[in-house]
Amino acid sequence: MNNSDEFDETTLIQIAVPLLLVEFILGSVGNAIALWIFCFRMKPWKPSTVYLFNLTIADFLLMCCLPFRLAYYVNQKHWIFGDIPCRLLLFMVSLNRAGSIAFLTLVAIDRYFKVVHPHHKLNSMSQRYATVGVIFIWILMIVMTSYLLFEKHVFQQKNLTYCESFNLYDSSSAATWHDVFFVVEFVAPLCIILFCTFSIILKLQNKKSESRRKYKKAIHIVITVAIVFILCFLPSNIGRLVVLVAHSSRFENSEAYKAAMEGFYITLCLTYINSMLDPIVYYFSSSRFKNALQRKKSHKMEMRKTGNSSGTSDTNN
Repeated sequence: MNNSDEFDETTLIQIAVPLLLVEFILGSVGNAIALWIFCFRMKPWKPSTVYLFNLTIADFLLMCCLPFRLAYYVNQKHWIFGDIPCRLLLFMVSLNRAGSIAFLTLVAIDRYFKVVHPHHKLNSMSQRYATVGVIFIWILMIVMTSYLLFEKHVFQQKNLTYCESFNLYDSSSAATWHDVFFVVEFVAPLCIILFCTFSIILKLQNKKSESRRKYKKAIHIVITVAIVFILCFLPSNIGRLVVLVAHSSRFENSEAYKAAMEGFYITLCLTYINSMLDPIVYYFSSSRFKNALQRKKSHKMEMRKTGNSSGTSDTNN
């Protein structure tokens, strides 16, 4: 390994370790609170609640994978857990990232129909049909990411054992599908989310000011979804396309190619921020979620006041 390789690897690790640590802590806490609110404070459920709940599950499971990626980078990108755990980890990361994207897209579609087509029969969908729909999405995502379970992703290089789903030197069909799926799972939902966003904006422009205020929250929701989605996933997709172009052009030994590889892995860590920020989407998209969270805060404040009052009373006695 030459000095430039050591510098690049060190730079990646120095950025990835604190980034993954912050994402894990904030994402785990935020999604754990969201799960608690959905399970114990939001009954009965509506179809939109079903979508948000499954989005929370996907995000929380993705957060559970981050300690293993964190250990990988802390060990200087050396995987110590073996081949089967590597396959399971990469499968869980890919599955829940795809699930998170799918359910985030469903949130935008749900708002689109409620605002642009308020009388559409999809708006009167029951919780049962919504549940059947999300089960179908989970099955579809499992089928589309299960290839990661059947290929070996551990390889030796630079006296280290790597565990990577992106390996340019693997020419198998699974490796090609992984790159294709990584791009498609971003581009297709992005087109849908942007379509929903602009459709809602155009619809509201044609409404009177009174009606516009009524649907103001809907536009905030889809804009929030679009911004979070683009900021988290666009850099890694651009980075991956740059690496693939450089690889196909036979520039593997150039400094620009090494910088592109390191940049891609850094932006890949940024994709987890999506799962960390999704509780913000819940807060804006569901007034019931917001009210439940505010009631929880009010309850804590009342408990503190009661405790302080009891302490003062005991002192006076």
